[in-house]
Amino acid sequence: MIGALGAALVRAWSAPRAARFAAALGACETTQRRTLARLVHSAAATEYARQFGLRPEDDVDAFRAKLPPVDYAALKPWIARARTGGNGVLAPGRIRRFEPTSGSGGVNKLIPYNDALLESFRSLFAIWAHDLLGQALRPRSGRVFISVSPRLSPHGEARHDADYLGGPLRLLLAPFLVGPDRHGAQADPLSFRDALALALLRCADLEIISIWSPTYLLVLLDHIEACRERLAKHLPIRRRRLLELEPIPWPQLWPRLRLVSCWSAAAAAAPAQQLARRLPQALMQGKGLLATEAPVTVPLVQAGGCVPLVDEVFIELEDAHGSLCLLHEACPDRDYALLISQAGGLLRYRLGDRVRVTGHWRDAPLLEFAGRVDAVCDLVGEKLHEDQVAGALRSLLAPDAYGLLVPVVTAIPPCYRLVTDLQDPHLPERLDRALQAGHRYREARALGQLAAPQLIVLADARRVVHDFLIADGMAAGDIKDTALLYSLDRATRLSAALDDLGCETNQRKGVD
Repeated sequence: MIGALGAALVRAWSAPRAARFAAALGACETTQRRTLARLVHSAAATEYARQFGLRPEDDVDAFRAKLPPVDYAALKPWIARARTGGNGVLAPGRIRRFEPTSGSGGVNKLIPYNDALLESFRSLFAIWAHDLLGQALRPRSGRVFISVSPRLSPHGEARHDADYLGGPLRLLLAPFLVGPDRHGAQADPLSFRDALALALLRCADLEIISIWSPTYLLVLLDHIEACRERLAKHLPIRRRRLLELEPIPWPQLWPRLRLVSCWSAAAAAAPAQQLARRLPQALMQGKGLLATEAPVTVPLVQAGGCVPLVDEVFIELEDAHGSLCLLHEACPDRDYALLISQAGGLLRYRLGDRVRVTGHWRDAPLLEFAGRVDAVCDLVGEKLHEDQVAGALRSLLAPDAYGLLVPVVTAIPPCYRLVTDLQDPHLPERLDRALQAGHRYREARALGQLAAPQLIVLADARRVVHDFLIADGMAAGDIKDTALLYSLDRATRLSAALDDLGCETNQRKGVD
């Protein structure tokens, strides 16, 4: 009953915002023009906008004519000035904080957050929660796990994803949140996993799990399985007996679990399917595209996909030929790179993400995350893209196997290592053949510029890579199962860490 009352309060709180969004979806082009007009009116007073002659009354055509598309490198000097020079440089209004991005590319980006941008994130939550509570969920206990992501650093910190919510909503949800105590959330990876595992194992009436990467929960479930004897000692007798069964009956551990919300597209598709097989009692809902820079899309049950936040973010789409179009001009079944303009001062910003148009809901296109634009590794001109590597690994590895291709810059000649948990001595040769479907890679191998792939087999390969990424500064909940580690700096550090662990490489003889 307490959960039902909390759900009713959340639904009442979110209803006005959800109603405005529903109306906005019925007029995509008109809403986008109004959204840009609001953003331009606020941003025109900033030093950045004045440099380009932006005026508060400028319309879509004037805005696009005056401001060039930019990436983070172009804005970095402005962000540096904003950090030292106060407000009004790049972001309208007062900057509350500079939020670090969470991607695995290894580039440290700091995004200015003002009140308007924070409100955009809260709007996304309101729309999402209202849709779920109206279409799919009837909470009883209301117990929910929203990921806590430790980020190990010289000072140490633990980021709770509920921090994006406003104060009143955090207070409303606080009694229902499941997670480790403050000490456990700030510990090393092993202690953190112990603390989180015990918090979830003790919660028999857990109903909702909201995380980012499905591998975050897969690693935790594997940890519970590997450490069940030690963890069981701290549990009530009924919960302990469930851990003694083989295999562990995950649906019996959380019989009331009704929703798992996580990434489920592109590189996250396979691990999300693994998670769905372990927790079949729950609805598996893919998250929308929510970047540190802005909330872009939100999943709606009735839409059967993710719709753009047309009344919060102005979106432009760039096709493979570099041509730009507006959101209402998007073509079905086509991939686009995203340019966003948002309330925090990023205008015509290249987000670095690709989306695919999968259909339409009301007057807006459905957008599915399709990967990163910059997910390319180029040691000697081979230009391997993550999509190409992911396709090769799907054809070579078992569905539940883990695989990550890591460039080895320090080798002479350079090469790639496949880190996997699958025992197959023929993998290097088969991988080499699969990658040679790309002519640039094939040419580099033929010229001897690249050595044959190497193989590192670890029974707990996913956990080893995750622990490295956490130690390297990533928050645990942000780690994705990517097929290719395209950041050369991070790849060099991972190779060194694997060498320190004494991991042996296996290079198939005769490949060269």
